[in-house]
Amino acid sequence: MRRFAASLERRGVFYGWVVVLVCFLVLCVNFGVRLSFGIFFEALTRGGEFGWARADTAGVFSLSVLVQAFTSALVGWLLDRFGVRWVFAIGLLVLGVGLALTSRITSLLGFYLAFGLVTGLGTAILGLTIHGTTVSRWFDRRGPRGLAIGLAYAGTGIGILLLAPLIERVIAASGWRPAYLLLSALALGGALPLSLLLLRDTPVELGLRPLGAAAAGSEAHARQAPERRWSFAEALRTPAFWLLMLAGLCSLYTLRMVTVHQVAHFVDRGVTRATAAAVFGGSGLVTAGSYIGFGLLSDRIGRERSFYLGAAAQALALIMLLALPGDAPLAYLYAYAVLWGVGEGSRSGLLTAIASDRFAGPQLGAIVGTLGAAFGLGAAIGSWAGGLIFDGLGSYTPAFLSALVATGVACGCVAIAKGNVEC
Repeated sequence: MRRFAASLERRGVFYGWVVVLVCFLVLCVNFGVRLSFGIFFEALTRGGEFGWARADTAGVFSLSVLVQAFTSALVGWLLDRFGVRWVFAIGLLVLGVGLALTSRITSLLGFYLAFGLVTGLGTAILGLTIHGTTVSRWFDRRGPRGLAIGLAYAGTGIGILLLAPLIERVIAASGWRPAYLLLSALALGGALPLSLLLLRDTPVELGLRPLGAAAAGSEAHARQAPERRWSFAEALRTPAFWLLMLAGLCSLYTLRMVTVHQVAHFVDRGVTRATAAAVFGGSGLVTAGSYIGFGLLSDRIGRERSFYLGAAAQALALIMLLALPGDAPLAYLYAYAVLWGVGEGSRSGLLTAIASDRFAGPQLGAIVGTLGAAFGLGAAIGSWAGGLIFDGLGSYTPAFLSALVATGVACGCVAIAKGNVEC
């Protein structure tokens, strides 16, 4: 691999971009699985095969992200200890097996075990923060780190853009079971071999240095202020760390509540399931571009300012969702999809970049992995709360209002944490 990296270097291509590409493709599969739950959710709750309640069914998704909440810090530690290829391989193997088991379920308990626990463990191991940590090690904070993370995270949007319409067609033609088998094949037959072949932990393994870092002994290196190297214990003692945790929890509370329930909300308002899936997939394309755009923007104007701009777009999308008319024209639906996609692309990627900038050091995997636990907890609460509120009140309005409030709280936490990391 050193020869391949050197060959790329001679052509002006830094090997870190290969790492970004692999992370992009793995996230396409992982978030194609995770975010397509809304399509499976609608099919399972409206179909005659089971007739499960929405809160009970949404609880499966909540369990899957609760697994992330309880395992993300451990996964970050495993990344620091054993390396990226082993962690990615285990995650993809568990994901593929879990999806295959899900295709065979015959009860709600089986759904909780196969998708909620096994598939949930796979998606947790392959969560955003492990990708953000991996990419951050290849790109210095003075270089294009924000852009690199954004490009990798764009896989979340492209994955659902490509897979949402495909899954809808497979479900319509053959049922939901073959759709889960298709996702299993993508994980085991596509993403797993690429990860084992191409991923590496750090540039040092290939005789390189992080892109944007000045060469040791150079004048630029001499001018750079020394970067503090944080341990996990030191980060835990700073209020800024906990503020970022709360920002992550609130951000994913909003994102996953809407992810799980928006298709059902559209159909409740008279939108066809095919149209709802198309709008959902369209927002994925915008999300992909948003991750890249906000990554690039954050390298120029700062992570926090970029985060606030994304929050404004998300708030406008939530207002449109709350005001959704019964006969909403396609232009209204796609305007919502654009705003939602812009907002979604500004959440986890920027929070990961903020944490990576502030808490650089040998235990970055554990630090950012703990932030991933907050992501998982917020996602679990949001997806479950949306179904609970609907089943109790017969409306998503209070749920989406709470999501709007959570967006504001996340911005407040980021604003307070800005500045001295010891605040």
